[in-house]
Amino acid sequence: MKVLAAVAGLGVLLLAVLGSPDRPLGPGPEVIGEREMVRVSGPTGKSAEVLALIDTGASASSLDTGLARELGFDLAAAPEITVGSALGRERRPVVDTTVRLAGRSFVAKTSVNNRSKRETPVLLGRQDVQGLHVAVGKRLLTQPDATAAPSALRILFAKAPAIDPVSMMALLPLAALLIVLLRVVVGLNTLGTFSPVLLALAYAQSGLPLGVPLTLAMFALGFALQPLLRGLHLPRVARLGVLIAIVTSGLIAAQLGLGSFGLSDSWGMSLPIVVTAIVTERLWEAWDLDGVRAAATGAALTMGTAVLVASLLLTPYVRELAEAVPLQLAVVCAVWTAVVGTYRGLRLSELFRFAPAARAQEGAS
Repeated sequence: MKVLAAVAGLGVLLLAVLGSPDRPLGPGPEVIGEREMVRVSGPTGKSAEVLALIDTGASASSLDTGLARELGFDLAAAPEITVGSALGRERRPVVDTTVRLAGRSFVAKTSVNNRSKRETPVLLGRQDVQGLHVAVGKRLLTQPDATAAPSALRILFAKAPAIDPVSMMALLPLAALLIVLLRVVVGLNTLGTFSPVLLALAYAQSGLPLGVPLTLAMFALGFALQPLLRGLHLPRVARLGVLIAIVTSGLIAAQLGLGSFGLSDSWGMSLPIVVTAIVTERLWEAWDLDGVRAAATGAALTMGTAVLVASLLLTPYVRELAEAVPLQLAVVCAVWTAVVGTYRGLRLSELFRFAPAARAQEGAS
């Protein structure tokens, strides 16, 4: 019963945190980050919610050519201006774009240029963000229709990093605490003790639409070459080294192949290469020892745990704690991890496993 009560309490806590109402991530309602989700609309009323770079170093705003055409702008008939940049001077069309940012709606005169190689299709200059404070190093603090931070799942599907490096370090002990709870109390076994933590950090930086397919692709690549590596009879360290090189090659190939879609130049580094290689090898071992079903279950539990941890790390309340009191959060998590580690009772999975035998014994007596 103690195990069930502990797990129930953990589940209620996780649901309360993940389902918590959105709240501002800053000292006031006028604070925005360096990257924010905005809604841009064209002359026909068609709109799109996209990621925007808030650049106070630029005086005016700009819009990607492809996005402008999707919104219904007639670029051939639009007036043009001469814009100077690090690449020289060029003529660009100028259109009036309706922008909604952090609950505000305004019309911005945006120059139109090719931003397909940039991280964001929209750039907002200082002329259009007057009255708002830009928090350096912070991202995704608001939603287009409100100053409240977006939910964890919305950030995970936005394909945009939302946690700064210091906050990320402060959240590592919290992620480790969650893994200890799942293993010690629940009895959840993943492919590698803390591999879900590193995968979760990767998903928090790259987003689920990119991170999950990329992980599956790397697993598939490793499995496809499994017979070749096994046939070479290499020692484990050499086999892991070759596998790391294979995973890295796959990431480089994917980066080069998908670069034309405007992904960030650094997204490929967000996937932990060494951890992916080790998890792939653990999959090989589970496949050989326990069969396909056990290997698939282990992979699903590992990736599912990683998504759960990433959702917890990106929850507005948790992000605010990591940004406001990172040192205190790390110390508290260390203490609670030690407390949880002292648990020696039956795990929840063991209770379910032994429940039929216990009922049979009670019936016999």
